[in-house]
Parts: sequence; structure tokens; C-alpha cells
Amino acid sequence: MNNPQRKKVMLLSIHLPFPVNHGASLFNTYKLATWLHGHHDLFFACFLKGEDKKYKDAFLQDTGITQYYFEELNVERNAFNLLKSYLLGISINMLRNRSRTFREKIAAIANDYDVIVVDHYEAMQYVPDGYKGKVVFRTHNAEYLIWSRYAEVETNPIKRMVINQEARRIKQWELHYVRRADLVLGAPNDNENHEPDPEKRAAKFIEFLHLGQDEQIQLPVPVWEQTELALVYVGTLSWEANIDGLIWMVEGAWDTWKAQFPELKLYVIGKNPDARLIDLAARYEGIVLTGFVEDLEDYLPRCRVNVIPLRFGSGMKVKTINGLCRGIPMVSTSIGTEGLRVTHEKDILIADEVEDFAAQTMRLLQDKELWKQIAMESKKTAAAHYTWDSLYKILEKNI
Repeated sequence: MNNPQRKKVMLLSIHLPFPVNHGASLFNTYKLATWLHGHHDLFFACFLKGEDKKYKDAFLQDTGITQYYFEELNVERNAFNLLKSYLLGISINMLRNRSRTFREKIAAIANDYDVIVVDHYEAMQYVPDGYKGKVVFRTHNAEYLIWSRYAEVETNPIKRMVINQEARRIKQWELHYVRRADLVLGAPNDNENHEPDPEKRAAKFIEFLHLGQDEQIQLPVPVWEQTELALVYVGTLSWEANIDGLIWMVEGAWDTWKAQFPELKLYVIGKNPDARLIDLAARYEGIVLTGFVEDLEDYLPRCRVNVIPLRFGSGMKVKTINGLCRGIPMVSTSIGTEGLRVTHEKDILIADEVEDFAAQTMRLLQDKELWKQIAMESKKTAAAHYTWDSLYKILEKNI
């Protein structure tokens, strides 16, 4: 007998969410896909970019998904494609995720499905105009806000003008797509940016957090005596917000830290670091670019402070949530804690000026009691607010 609560669901994404340890965005899409597959009849469609092709079979074996459509697509971000996006009236990232054959495939089968769940705004362009089912838009970020904040810290006036123009174009399309959707799943701060009116926001926007690996909550807090005088940063090292934040922190604080702690190290974890980060590590002694790390436990328990030096971005930062779950005391900018239920001096230290960021980090490097308090309280915060079970209940109610 058919389960009346089991629906035919299509999930559209712009990338293959696998391997899950290749980034927070992939991990969140993977968790969404596996839940939908377990509770509904799922058809999954996405692009294969870069090395994705070699992981697709492992993804299908891991998830058990049998209905799918994959299409290889690699469109560079360059001046020619930026101009082309202007001519088409779309954002550069929409162009980089634009395919006629993908559109035709989705349009041909869309009306066979009760619900289309769209992961990332760039994939919303594939919801057919005549589709009559339910459209659920999982936003991930207020993307335009990332670009507008990026423009605020950019010093080159021409580049700043181009970035601001891109922010305006993205905002136009994001707002168009949230109006098109029947339901919008997003972080609370992103929902407010996409719909400032509280009544309208209550009608179709649901708080749906961008979470991390909540199983880390069960791991013990590292032992102070077994930690090194070391900082750790985990992130996508080709992403501009991460590059900018690391350069800002190191250029503004590293000499101060090394003067007091000559043996201090900074482990920067992530694959394919940008050339500017390679240069940064060459100029400052003690900075280690680890490359891709299969198991973060090889580094996290021995590092005393987790640093989140972000100067722009939007949404909820999974690297911060992961830090709460793991219990490695953190120093973050307010951008890194945006939308999170954290409190300065309780479960995290927050500083927006680089001198204060340096000072707060030094407190954790040398104050054992403060370090232990922040570590224990961060795990309590994660357990109370940032588990996947709470999100699954939202999906169960609204899909």
C-alpha cells in the first residue's frame, strides 16, 4: 500500500554534494538529499563540476539514490563571461550554472513531481514557468549581501564598482525567486534580508539553519595540557571571504602574537589555497598550509584556538557551528557569528577590530580557566540549538 505522506520530490542543486568533507555547503546539500530520499520518492539533478565526475558513483552508492540526472558543466569566471552575463541580464554565477539541455530535461519531467526543492538561488532558473506543484527554495545565503559587504572592504575603486553592480543584479534575482517560491528555507538573518516585512516573512519563510557535523558534540573537549600553542582555520581557500579574512588577521596580528609566543603556529586547513595565501605563508613564519585533510581530528584536538576572521559574508557560518560542536574555543568577528545564538565571553569571544582580535586570541592562548569555560559552554550551545534532528522536523512538516 502506498504511503499517502510519501511524495514525489525533485531536488535541484548546482553541484554534486560529495564527498561531504569537501565543504560545508556540500555537506548541507548531502544531508538534505539523503533525508528526502529516505522519506520521499526523490529525483536528484545537479551539475558535475571540476572533479565531481569521479565521485558521482560513490555518491549514488552512499545515498542509494536511483533516480537522477547529472550533467557536466564548467564555466569560468572571467571578463568575457561577465560581459555575457550583462547581455543576458543575469548574474555571473547564474551564467556559470546555465545550461539549455539541463533546462529541457527538467522542464520535460517537472510536472510529474509534487514538490521541487531548489538548493541555491542559481538553480531556481530551472523551475519551469508553468509548474503547478510546490516550490521550496533553500537559500543557503542572502548572496547579494555577501557581494555588497565584499565591496565595502575592497580598496580598488573600479573593482568595488563592479562588485557593487553584481550585488545589485544578484539581489534582483534573489528577490524574484523568493517571490516565486511557495516556501523559503533560510537562516533567520537571511530571511530578514530577503523579506523585511514581518507579516510577509511569517507567511512563507521558515528558519532553516545551515548546520555542521553535530555528531562532534559527543566528542570530548580537548585537554588543555595536550594542546599546542597553535591556531586553526578550516575553510574553502579559494573563497574570497576566507582569503580576505586570513590576510586581514595575519597582516594585522601575527607579529603581535609571535612577539609573545615565538613558537606559535597557524594551521590553515583546506585544499587548493589561493596564490595570495601561499604568498602569505611564505612571508610569515609559522603559518602552515596543510592542504586537504581527510580527518580533521588529526589537527583540531591539538590546536588551542579556532579563529574565524571573516569581514564579509551572510547566512550562518558552518565553520562557527562546527567549532561550537567540537568545543575548540573560538575567536570570531561578528560576521562569523551572525544569526547564531552565541554570547561574547560565554561560549565564544567576538572582536571586529584586528587589534582586539589579536588581544582576545591571546587571552585564550594563555588563560586556562577561560579556555575551559568557553569550550564547555560552546558544546552546550551547540547541543541546545544546532542539531540536525530539529531541521528534519521542519522538513517533515513542510515538504
